[in-house]
Amino acid sequence: MTDALADRCATLAQPVVDLMAAAIECQAGGADAFARVAELAAEVRRVAERGSAGIDQADYIAWTAAAPRLLSEMAEAAERGDSRAVWAAFADPQAGLHRLGTACAGQPRW
Repeated sequence: MTDALADRCATLAQPVVDLMAAAIECQAGGADAFARVAELAAEVRRVAERGSAGIDQADYIAWTAAAPRLLSEMAEAAERGDSRAVWAAFADPQAGLHRLGTACAGQPRW
């Protein structure tokens, strides 16, 4: 039997690192970074939308409950070129990537 949390964390590791870099680049106003944020937020959202079935880690469960909406908002903010809204979504304490990082702490590449 596979560990569902380990699989999800492995799937998300690189897209999350790339999303973090793009979100930081957005703060400088780079148009390419905004496009990458929209694309990467959609990629991470697709994984979050798979839910938390088979996972008993509380932070991951909480993250998947709120992340799809927040990641959609992040992508929309990126499409508008709104760097503040991109960062606010990225750093949101409930559904932002920090909570996912807490859930995946100790997993390879986290």
